[in-house]
This record gives sequence, structure tokens and C-alpha cells, in this order.
Amino acid sequence: MKEDNIKQIIKTQQYHGTARLDPRCKALLLILLGFTSYFLGGDIVSLALLVVFALFISLGNGSMWALKMLLIYVIIAYLNALLRYVQVPVLSVIMSVFGVTLLKLIPIVMLGLWILRTTYMDDLMVSLQRIHLPQAVTIPLVVMFRYIPTLRIEYGMIRDTMKIRGICDTAWKKMTHPIATIEYILIPLLMRCLKVTDELAASGTTRGLELEAKRYALNRIYFSWQEYAVIILCTAFLGFLLFLDHTSIGEIILWRV
Repeated sequence: MKEDNIKQIIKTQQYHGTARLDPRCKALLLILLGFTSYFLGGDIVSLALLVVFALFISLGNGSMWALKMLLIYVIIAYLNALLRYVQVPVLSVIMSVFGVTLLKLIPIVMLGLWILRTTYMDDLMVSLQRIHLPQAVTIPLVVMFRYIPTLRIEYGMIRDTMKIRGICDTAWKKMTHPIATIEYILIPLLMRCLKVTDELAASGTTRGLELEAKRYALNRIYFSWQEYAVIILCTAFLGFLLFLDHTSIGEIILWRV
């Protein structure tokens, strides 16, 4: 393929902005975010962490996803604040811990799923090979990245089939009829997972996934000044949040009902 054709293909790709960063840079940001989110305890600093990374992914094909996760975070935060008025000895503590855990996981889930949606598998394979990861680690990671979106598509197809047959699929139905949920959703999903696993294995074999030769991608996989700038700014920002969390700002209660 000629160089002009390659440049034309790269220009017509759907991802732009921060979504075009090196996959290794994205993975490093996810690790730093998970570490910081786990140790933050203040309401204001935790919200600032989510808002900044929501703006970050909004610059790379993730504006609607960031807005959705922000709304979910605010709703869960207020629901968790309502638990202060529930005086059930054991249940209140369990639900409070569960709510705090969800609040810490939302930024990680937001960035992680955005990475899944905005990373090409070819770029991921090349970037993992550049850091000299063995094939025993690279192949499972790539299959996992490719398998999660496929699993969501399969679940949507099962739900469409249930609607065609007039079978109701709601959250209340799943809680009140767990046996029916297993019969109508989990068992077909499990069978489809087994079939998709074989299809992914065959696809990986035909694409030369197991080859030890050096791989190439249409996009240039390298750390430019943009990746270094993002990592430095992100590290400085996360360190600043950890510092603020140990000051009086971290003690401010933001979510009140």
C-alpha cells in the first residue's frame, strides 16, 4: 500500500483528539487513575477527579459517555447520602460501603470503557510488542479487549429475540424471577460466548495472532511530546488531588440531602 493511501486512511478514521493517544499512554493513565481514586476520600476532590477525566475523554469521542457517567455519579452520591437517614443496624453499613465503592469505581469504569471503544486492536498489539510483553500476556489481553464489546452485542441480540417472542426483560423481572433470568438470558448468553470464543480463536489464527514476527499498524505507534505532556500533567494533577485530600478541603461534605 502506498504512503499516500495510508495517510488518507488515517485521516478518515473516526477517532480524534485524545482518542488518538498511544495505547500505552491510555493504559498508564488508567493505572494512575485507579490508584488515585482508591486513596481519595473527600467529596470535592473525588468529584474533581471525575470531572477532569470526563473533560479529557470528551476531547476524544467520549462526550456523551462522560456526561452519562457524571449523571450516574451524582445520582449514586445523593442516594448514598440518603443512607445516613436509614437506621438499619447491618444493612445500612453494607449499603454505605457498597455506595462508596461504586463512587470510587465510576471514574475507573468511565476511562476503561472509553479506552476499549477508542483503541484499535492492531495498535494495541503493536504497542504491547514494543514494550516486549510475551505472547502469553499479549494474546489474552487483546482477546479480552475484543471480547467485551462482542459480549455486549450478543446480549443486545438476546434481548431483541426476547422482545420478538413477547418475553418481558426488566430489572424488576430479573430480581423477582431469577430462574427465568437464568433460562432466558444467562444460558443463551453462555452458549453464544462459547461460540464466539471459537470464532475469535479462528479469526486470530487466520490473522497471524500467534506469529512472533514484528508487527506494524497504520497509525504510528510511538511516544510523542503529546503523550509525555499528558502523563506529566496527569501525574501533577493527581498528586495535587492527593495533597488536597489531606487538607481541610478534603473534609468538606459536598453531598447533603
